[in-house]
Amino acid sequence: MSCRVRFAPSPTGYMHVGNARVAIVNYLFARQHGGKFIFRIDDTDCERSKREYEESIINDLAWLKITYDETFRQSDRTSRYDEVRDILMIRGVLYECYESQDELECKRRAAIASGKPPIYDRASLQLSNRQIEEYKANGRGPYLRFKLPSKTITWKDIILGDVSYDLTNVSDPVIRKADGTYLYSFSSVVDDIDSEITHIIRGQDHVTNTAVQIAMFDEISARSYKVDFAHLSLMINKDGSQFSKRMGGMNLGDFRKSGIDPMAISSLLATLGTSLDTKPFRAIEELIEYFDITKFGTNSPKFDSDDVLKLNRKIMRLKTYDDVKAYISSPEAFEAVRDNIDTYNDLRMWDEIFTAGYTPTYRPTTPSEIAVLEAALSTLHDGDDNLAWTEFVGVVGRKAGIAGRDLYMPLRMATTGMEHGPNIANLFEVLGTDEVRRRVELATRL
Repeated sequence: MSCRVRFAPSPTGYMHVGNARVAIVNYLFARQHGGKFIFRIDDTDCERSKREYEESIINDLAWLKITYDETFRQSDRTSRYDEVRDILMIRGVLYECYESQDELECKRRAAIASGKPPIYDRASLQLSNRQIEEYKANGRGPYLRFKLPSKTITWKDIILGDVSYDLTNVSDPVIRKADGTYLYSFSSVVDDIDSEITHIIRGQDHVTNTAVQIAMFDEISARSYKVDFAHLSLMINKDGSQFSKRMGGMNLGDFRKSGIDPMAISSLLATLGTSLDTKPFRAIEELIEYFDITKFGTNSPKFDSDDVLKLNRKIMRLKTYDDVKAYISSPEAFEAVRDNIDTYNDLRMWDEIFTAGYTPTYRPTTPSEIAVLEAALSTLHDGDDNLAWTEFVGVVGRKAGIAGRDLYMPLRMATTGMEHGPNIANLFEVLGTDEVRRRVELATRL
């Protein structure tokens, strides 16, 4: 099957995991079917769209290893929207409206108060030429609405199955504001037709939009355009709340700064809400083969950042030194800490600790700690640089008359400054005798 899909974020905020899930699913679906992935920037909201958000989204996609075959901005296509608008105006599908926001709000409240659905009453279609001229004379320009047909829209959704929506329950959508700005519902349909999109995969919050846009597809394409839809159930937080672009801690940039591998995000989001097992994939190519859009269910899955960390921990165990050499300086150092790292930041931390000249801030405070470090220092000054860890700690323990945790902890703290970490024998091997001696000497300078 050949397909063309699109990811069309609005650059009005940073990309959170909900947006990322839509991008990942579209990308995997396209690549799995040998199709094209189009990256469209829906920036018709001039007031809220910012270039910094656009650049951030681009960086997030690159971090996720999501590549796109085509890209464009809606703000560059106004003339095309004008062209389609003119055609629809001639057909009588679009009509001008002159109500202010306050007037529309009054109508909405009145409808609700009378027990009616708050649907636009198409009053503008009854305006006389004189009334229109008066509006224009008073500086009130028209906005445009699309006249929806009075019928039920049906489609076979890849995820939801058979869906039907009665358009008489929906207001005629505004497609252009009085200032000439086009809105999402219209510009998106024009773009999808021109881009020859075959599958639209997005969240369940767009189901009503889909019904409206199918009517637009039919009218703009003269009923010759066919699109398949798939609506993903919306993720929720572990506390049941909805995601937001302004939600702290859920932006992809936050995960990236935390040292998370992008495949931990992709592995989770591609399978969350499906009947597939979530596995720690090392590469996006592996996930493409595993992915199956038909396995998504209709219930809202809960996203827990702890699950990302658990997956990341497993993925880090699968890494080779070549995968992480930008974060840690030697294969020996990596092997020493491999089983005790959760993120790339952990690797950076241990690489700093392994660096010659690093100075732990630990100083012994109890008699037993002092005794251990003095015994260690005297043993290190004996000059046997080839003394293995087991022999070394045995000698130190006998000299200090101390064993177990009380023996190991001062040595760990003096050399790394960390209460926990990889096997201390491996740490000593990576640091080397001279560096261990230097750090123990510093720790014993009370």
